[in-house]
Amino acid sequence: MSAGVRVLYSKHLHRVLNVAIVAACVFLLLSLAKRYYINERISGRTISVSGVDFSRSNKTLLLFLRQDCDVCIESLPFYKQLADSFQDPVNVRLVLITPNQRELADTFFQKEGLRFQTVIQEKSGELGVKFSPTLILADAGGVVHGSWIGQLSPQQETEIWNMLRN
Repeated sequence: MSAGVRVLYSKHLHRVLNVAIVAACVFLLLSLAKRYYINERISGRTISVSGVDFSRSNKTLLLFLRQDCDVCIESLPFYKQLADSFQDPVNVRLVLITPNQRELADTFFQKEGLRFQTVIQEKSGELGVKFSPTLILADAGGVVHGSWIGQLSPQQETEIWNMLRN
C-alpha cells in the first residue's frame, strides 16, 4: 500500500470513528435526558390518573408496560416478584397501564404469571409517559416519590424495593 493510500485510508477511518463517537454521545444524551425529564417533571408533584384512586392504598406503583416491548418482557421476573411480594392492595397496589387493549394485555401478563390489582388502558399519555417500561411510585395522596424509565439496573430495583417496603 502506498503512502498516499494509507493517508486516505487513515483519514477515512478517523471520520468514521468520529461519526460513531458523535452518534454514541447523542444516543447517551437522549437516554439521560428522557430519564431526567420525567423525573424532574413529576417528582414531588401530585398526579391524577383516570381509574386510579390513590387514596385506596398507602403506595401505588404505576407500571406503564406494553406486551410488545422487549424490555418489558425481559423485566417480567422483577415485576412478578413485586406482584408476589405486595399482594395487600391497602399497603402497595400495582397498577398496569397499557396502550394495548385492556383485556388482551391483562390476559397476556396473566399467562406470564403476573397479576395486577388494576389494569387500565390509556393511549392518550395522561402523564406524558412516552416510553415503556416506565414505573411511577405515588403515595395515598397521589404525590410522586419516584419514577424510573427503561431497563432497570440492580441498584434501581433495590431502590424500588426499599421505597415500597418503607
